[in-house]
Amino acid sequence: MRVPGTARRWAVAASCAPFAAFLVYAWGAIHLYTPDIRETCVLAHGGWDRDYGQVTYFPLSRRCNAYQDLVPAYVNPAVVVLLTATALFAGLAVAARRNPRSREEQ
Repeated sequence: MRVPGTARRWAVAASCAPFAAFLVYAWGAIHLYTPDIRETCVLAHGGWDRDYGQVTYFPLSRRCNAYQDLVPAYVNPAVVVLLTATALFAGLAVAARRNPRSREEQ
């Protein structure tokens, strides 16, 4: 029994989206690590405040001060959107698989 083309396309999208989320998360995680946090923050981000130097892994963050973060601002929203898209695409693949009209494509 073949999987209809529409369901297959949604299934492929559902399998690619978590990989993309992982890549974006890894890109953000790379920004967490620096040999000298104080020097990096002073030179590139306008200052260092010891009270904000903690690392959090979800959401990814390592702040230099109250206003600057080493992790790019787009990383956390992109991860959430891609993981949500994974669930949506998987649901659409199941719905397309169960839809009697999509079976007529075969």
